[in-house]
Amino acid sequence: MKKSINIIDLDKTLISYDSFRFLIKKELMRFDLYITGLTILRIIRLITMFTYKERITIHLRKKYRATYFKNFADKLFLDINKEVLNLIAEETEENTINILVSASPNLFVKYVIKKLNWEGKGSYFDREGSFIHLYNKNKISWLKENYKLEDYNYNFAISDSSTDDELLSLFNKKNKWIVK
Repeated sequence: MKKSINIIDLDKTLISYDSFRFLIKKELMRFDLYITGLTILRIIRLITMFTYKERITIHLRKKYRATYFKNFADKLFLDINKEVLNLIAEETEENTINILVSASPNLFVKYVIKKLNWEGKGSYFDREGSFIHLYNKNKISWLKENYKLEDYNYNFAISDSSTDDELLSLFNKKNKWIVK
């Protein structure tokens, strides 16, 4: 019998806000000039969101040790919406794997995943050093590469974003979560 998988989005679904933006705000309040400069370039559209997230991830990876990201994940974990967790629990049986997939950086997403005792990934650097932004079609590619449809039953998916509509369409049951 195939195992079933549930796909869960982090930002504005499992938590009520965007974790990457929350992290950026914290860094801006610490007067991180590099992030301030990148943020200005992003606001005036001189760099893409992909480049913005990639450069900030590199910068933060150099700036902080793992304990910083673990502590940040602890804060996110405390903010998890219990109603969404209950919806996921209703769709989770003994042979179900819950998978958190997020466009936010794996720097901290991996610790949220670990605290939940789930599987998953945030945006990351592959073995060749290329930044993989788990957004839109990249989420689908990552899913199909790591959880092949012929090996798993695509049971349930939940996300707030219309950019995940194609991802949600792969699943038997889906929920378009509206942040309350």
